[in-house]
Amino acid sequence: MIASARKATGNASAPACLQSFLAIQSIRIAVTRMRSLVGLGLLALLLMSCRPPQSNQAPPPDQEPQTIAPDATKPIDFTSLRKSLELTVRARDQEQKSKISGGSQTWKERIYREGVRVETEGYVYHPNFMEFTLSGLFGLLQSDFLSKFDDRERTSSDTGTIYEYDFEGSFLKKKEYPGSVYLKRYSSIEPRPFLSSLQTTTDSEGFAWQYVDPKMPTSLQFDMTDVKLDPLDKSESPGEQKNSSFRFDTSYHFTEHNVLSLTFDRRSVSEDPFALQYDTNDLTLGHRFDFGERHEHRLDSELEFYDQTGTFDTKRNRWRETLRLTHSDTLRSWYQFEAMDRTQGHLAGVAPITEKSILGSGTVEHTLYDSLVSQLFGYAQRQKFDDGLKIERFGVQPSFDYRKKNPWGMLMAGYQFRAQREERTGADLSFEVNDEPATFNDPDPVVLSNTNVVVSSVFITSQDRLIMYNATSDYRVRRVGDRIEIERVPTGRIADGQTVLIDYFWALAGNLTLDTLTNNFSIRENFDFGLQPYYRLRKQDQTLTPADATGVQPDDIKDNTYGVEFRRDLIHFLAEYEDHESTIQPYKAKRLAADLTKRFNRNRTVRLRARWVDIERTDLLGRETKFFTVEGRYREQIGEHLTLEGAALYRKENDNTAGNNKGLDLDFSLEWLIRETELRLTYNFGRFEDDFAENRNQMLYLQFRRRF
Repeated sequence: MIASARKATGNASAPACLQSFLAIQSIRIAVTRMRSLVGLGLLALLLMSCRPPQSNQAPPPDQEPQTIAPDATKPIDFTSLRKSLELTVRARDQEQKSKISGGSQTWKERIYREGVRVETEGYVYHPNFMEFTLSGLFGLLQSDFLSKFDDRERTSSDTGTIYEYDFEGSFLKKKEYPGSVYLKRYSSIEPRPFLSSLQTTTDSEGFAWQYVDPKMPTSLQFDMTDVKLDPLDKSESPGEQKNSSFRFDTSYHFTEHNVLSLTFDRRSVSEDPFALQYDTNDLTLGHRFDFGERHEHRLDSELEFYDQTGTFDTKRNRWRETLRLTHSDTLRSWYQFEAMDRTQGHLAGVAPITEKSILGSGTVEHTLYDSLVSQLFGYAQRQKFDDGLKIERFGVQPSFDYRKKNPWGMLMAGYQFRAQREERTGADLSFEVNDEPATFNDPDPVVLSNTNVVVSSVFITSQDRLIMYNATSDYRVRRVGDRIEIERVPTGRIADGQTVLIDYFWALAGNLTLDTLTNNFSIRENFDFGLQPYYRLRKQDQTLTPADATGVQPDDIKDNTYGVEFRRDLIHFLAEYEDHESTIQPYKAKRLAADLTKRFNRNRTVRLRARWVDIERTDLLGRETKFFTVEGRYREQIGEHLTLEGAALYRKENDNTAGNNKGLDLDFSLEWLIRETELRLTYNFGRFEDDFAENRNQMLYLQFRRRF
């Protein structure tokens, strides 16, 4: 898998990597590995011979031979036993040369992993009582890490043991109360650009139980996970994550159409070095009632009590009613009422925010044959905060969706109109957002969902919260009007297409009225031979009262998009032009994309993808960005045992404000599977260059497995 983040790193050429890989170990490490292999070989021989002994001696004359009934049961029985020897080697070199200061940084890393894996299956007393699978891995892990910053050098080396296991058991599977239990430990090595790899050791355990009953189905589930994070560079601080969850779910069926339910969730989270710790309790009572002559109508009721304590305190009580009515085959409607009382704390120690809100909405939908679907949606909401801020929102939205089959293909059109008024009175108020998900897709920036964000409060981590990203080196923050844009730095640790979590503070201003009118129109003709021309119009008009109110910047938008797609067999082509007129950020964009997949036969596949984007921002800054990327992949199955796969990715970006950059990423992999032997070899080379630095990266990965 080619990732843009890997383009940011690098070192020498491919032959240098292979030479360093062959000659990297010193005599001390070589002796250590030899001892490890000898020990693992003895362990493998021991496992191969650890079968119950079969006695060939005849019983004493004065003792009658004992016989066992064929249907006799055993306390525990193993139905299979599999063993394998595993060897993994990884060599990684990275280099970054500055074009400004002339300095350079170098990282070298070597990891050896050797072990014996044993896998078995069996049952306790009887397969219907308890079936299980059990596996274990025993071995050694050796690592060397070297980093150079100009004349400064830092090294670290470590040798440790590998101890992994995986147990899963299911019991009473044919009863009305089946269950399962698991106990696992596994470890992995996560490479990080410009940092040492991170060794993660995960311990997890849990159970699940359910009572299968048509009248009162019930289930219990418990999971606990402990993840230890150990950087191979011992100068870096380790980390740990602990999570546990418990869920109880039950319901009582008065009838098929009258059901009462109860769900309780408890979760505990503790993370270091984030200094994050909290416990949550969530209790939800629900009721579903189907009524009408054919039970075509439904009323859903829900009452929720949510309490979170710890680093970030939150309390929420919510009552929700949802009514769905089916008036005829072509007309239906649904309505929702929600009342909520919420208290939300702050990580920064600011006084908590208490909010009371009421929301009501309704939708009516009519279907005319199979061609026209019409909807009318309306809503009203009132929010009141203890600090005196009040917000009232009213809105109405009619929409139409039209589809018509014609002699040339299918015509699709849609129109949506939205009118909304938002009235705010009272003092300004600051809020805190935690873990807002966002996905980076070059060259488009991520736009935060709220306005008036405090730039210095933006904090970004990976989805698993294992990596804290740094401003300027991993991402750039830019204010556009009252909104915040975040751009990925290609040489940083955030990959193209990666989803991250964002924390930040934002302010909500009071004493203003904002009116918004929005029109959206789209039309597309899908011709039978694959051509699909389309047009989209978005028009937004915002009015702020009073005009000099602060906290909101009105944005009048007129966006025209013209495009054409072509889809035929394995070919996809897109051409699009967008003219975005805006009082905050106007721009013009041209986009081209092509995708071709060719399968020559059952064993050979080629895929080519290319994309070109030209975005010209027509504001006072006059920023223009041109982005081009092309990717090719080739995969071939040679015979029954050998698989080859290669990939190449080239990207180039020219930006008259942020600077220019270009990169190349090459991947090659080989997989050889024959009888009980598996061999996998992967080589990656990446090079990336911008106006400030040149980065090179290469990695060699070898995995060998032999079953016996």
